[in-house]
Amino acid sequence: DNVTDENDIDPFDRYSCSDTDNDGCDDCSSGIFDTSNDGLDDDNDGICNNQIISGRTVYIVGDSYNSEGDYTACYWRDRERIELPGGAWATDIVVVDGTVYTCGTGEASDACYWIDQTRYDLPGFWGEAEAIAVHNGDVYVAGWYDNGSCYWVNGQRVDLTTNRDSQAYAIGVRDNGMVYVGGYYMNNHHYIIPCFWKDGNNRTNLPIPSGGDGEVYDIAIEETGNNMRYFAGVALHTSSFAGYTPKACYWRHTTRTDLPLGGSTYDIYGAGAYGITIDGGDIYTAGYTDWFGHLEEPSGGSYPQYWKNNNIHDLEGGPLNSWGTGTAYDIRVADGNVVVVGIATVESPDPTTPEGSFTAPCYWLNGELHFLVNQYDVPQEIERWMNGNAKGIYIE
Repeated sequence: DNVTDENDIDPFDRYSCSDTDNDGCDDCSSGIFDTSNDGLDDDNDGICNNQIISGRTVYIVGDSYNSEGDYTACYWRDRERIELPGGAWATDIVVVDGTVYTCGTGEASDACYWIDQTRYDLPGFWGEAEAIAVHNGDVYVAGWYDNGSCYWVNGQRVDLTTNRDSQAYAIGVRDNGMVYVGGYYMNNHHYIIPCFWKDGNNRTNLPIPSGGDGEVYDIAIEETGNNMRYFAGVALHTSSFAGYTPKACYWRHTTRTDLPLGGSTYDIYGAGAYGITIDGGDIYTAGYTDWFGHLEEPSGGSYPQYWKNNNIHDLEGGPLNSWGTGTAYDIRVADGNVVVVGIATVESPDPTTPEGSFTAPCYWLNGELHFLVNQYDVPQEIERWMNGNAKGIYIE
């Protein structure tokens, strides 16, 4: 079970690991033997907390290997993995009155969504569903198919931009029923234009630097106060050193704010923002920074991070060497806790496997890294059993 005998309570039982730091938690709770990352036991019952945040339920959606060794779409309710039948991968999640709504791509490479564990396929060949929202019992899914960008309402497709390169990555529905979809399209001059569509037929371009491109990846709607929409994404800037530098940014309606890179453009290739949320007037975005390679290890690669307003917060789980990739895909805030989900590089227990050569789905709770795949729940004969993704989060 990859735990040395002196750390086993029972060397012949792979589910029985020690508690060497006497914190009331199994040292292998994180999926590997790690006393610094083995959870909390608030009620002192000798069993680690099931909840990621006390008094809350945290849902994380993505994909990973299951107990049979099949790679499938899934979501985690706190740390419990729940299979999404017939899914290849999943991208977004929302919970309404205890019912779980997720979206993604099915085994037949078509867009789909699930209500709890029931899958509904969406019309359009070679489609992918990227985001989901529920309003007054209606299910809205944003995505694309082989003829352009679209969204679906209860399974009925609404085309946005067709017969050209275009994708819809984000969707939100206001209290008054207005539907906002964020993404991009290619204009007649072959620039990639970040944009949003309102109610399907009203497209608004978002500003980008002169000579650059851009894309929208997520949306947050603030119903109170200013009644505002925020879009997270990336904008391409011209650069004297690299030619172009992608920068993470967000748009407050149509006003763009570029987020700091956290270093020099001589060292950093660029950055992007994949997720956004609003809490108490503060704007949180989640993404990554991509560094150029250097002679020493780790050589380049992307590092996960999030921004609170314009302040950057680095997250652990970046490259252990030039193969490594860490990315934060989504973010939420609840009761003062910041929860970020994404992928982090894995410190390989196999000396023949290069450090950082594969990634695992994870979450960061107030900056502390926790992997979602437990080594006891996946067949050990799979070489990269920790592989997977965590793409979206919802806190109930």
